[in-house]
Amino acid sequence: MKTWSRKDFLKTSLIGSGAALVAGSSRLFGQVAPAAGSAAGDIRVAVVGINAQGAGHMRDYINKLPGARLVALCDVDSEVLAKRTAECEKAGVKVETYIDYRKLLENKNIDAVVLGTPNHQHAVQTIWGLQAGKDVYVEKPVSHNVWEGRQAVAAAAKYSKNIVQAGTQNRSSLDIMEAIAYVRSGKLGKIQHARGLCYKLRESIGRTTGPQALPASISKEGYDLWTGPADLTPPRRNGPRGGPVHYDWHWIWNYGGGDITNQGIHQVDVARWFLGEPGLPASVMSVGGRFGYQDDAETPNTLITTFGYAKAPLIFEVRGLPAKTGMKAMDAFRGSRVGVIVQCEGGYVTVAETGNANIYDNDNKRIMALTKGGNGSHRANFVKAVQNRKVTVGLIEEAHFSSALCHMGNVSYLLGAEKSNAALRESIAWDLPTSEAYSRTLDHLRANDVDLATAQVVKGPLLNFDNKTEMFVGSDQVLVDAANKSPLHKRTGRGAFSIQQIA
Repeated sequence: MKTWSRKDFLKTSLIGSGAALVAGSSRLFGQVAPAAGSAAGDIRVAVVGINAQGAGHMRDYINKLPGARLVALCDVDSEVLAKRTAECEKAGVKVETYIDYRKLLENKNIDAVVLGTPNHQHAVQTIWGLQAGKDVYVEKPVSHNVWEGRQAVAAAAKYSKNIVQAGTQNRSSLDIMEAIAYVRSGKLGKIQHARGLCYKLRESIGRTTGPQALPASISKEGYDLWTGPADLTPPRRNGPRGGPVHYDWHWIWNYGGGDITNQGIHQVDVARWFLGEPGLPASVMSVGGRFGYQDDAETPNTLITTFGYAKAPLIFEVRGLPAKTGMKAMDAFRGSRVGVIVQCEGGYVTVAETGNANIYDNDNKRIMALTKGGNGSHRANFVKAVQNRKVTVGLIEEAHFSSALCHMGNVSYLLGAEKSNAALRESIAWDLPTSEAYSRTLDHLRANDVDLATAQVVKGPLLNFDNKTEMFVGSDQVLVDAANKSPLHKRTGRGAFSIQQIA
């Protein structure tokens, strides 16, 4: 099966979703009452997907989340599973282990599941967890496409005996809450635009010559489980960090969406929170490309996306190359590398990756440093939510909107075409924040010795969007159809991993 190149994306989108839609069971579980907890009253937690982010969850439940205890682990990689199990045993914690998440859900002695699996598994595993009577913590983004995110939201409403908290951890930041209140008080005037940044070094993952063999620790059946709702295709990457399966899936369209969905979901969520806009924007447009090297990765390492909200535009910037050739350090804009900058008439707010915030006037004089606390309490807030049976931070619908923003930006990029710099400048000149970001990006690419005369930038179309139906709309029916049929707008899964339509 071919990978998703931009050149064949439009054609693929016009004839179908690009997914292998195989008929299968649409529902594994009937709604089950929540587990009652252990005799000691603590919450019995299973962590699913424990190679990277899930390992951090696992350690928190071992060490510092009173009121909950770790009872099970699940991962399709037997080597990872054995390594984490040994880590638990060393800490004096005995866990049950699973390779198949569905088998774990049959265990009535598990109250809650924490999903640290890849993006393409999040929605279906959330839905299955709710149907099995489990409370769910699902990592960001909550979906791989807009449609399945909406199904997860609908599942949370339908199976309401259970709760869902999303891993949008900045929602637990007291500093951000205080900064938003300050902005909404009017002391800085109206918001002019909100900008999210992800300037993170992403080196080449190298290039292979074709399909790669699975590692010995992942069986054929295990890889089928790992692939889940995505197209079942042999791995076509083998980078030094993740090998043929792990981590580098972030840069492959079938599973991830690049850094706008990997890291950017956090900053997009904070920026949208400041704007106070309900739902999704009326339009989206992306500009970018993959520069500086050629490898097996498919997603852009340089991207500017503009979301057309009524109150003010939201702009997101991705940079994966360093400040200049030969360096490891990254660029910074107004002191931020990974963060949010909310520009108002009389000043601006910066939010760091940690969830801490500062308020400045337009002369860059700091008005206030907020120190109540960043986003470190989010996992503890999940334990409280399970105990109280109510989620107050990390609401699934809010996380769906912010996840969907990232997918919308990628749809515009994938439907785009290469343009000369002069033509591109002219096409975005109407939007000052985007034009300014593009000028800075060109300087950044020149500093990395990118020949802009030959490495043309992709200009995605300005796509209009209906917030109520969560569909792309407009007069260009060919373009609208392509956008709505793209796998990043809707993909329903395959076989036993098909996603039930609830909404």
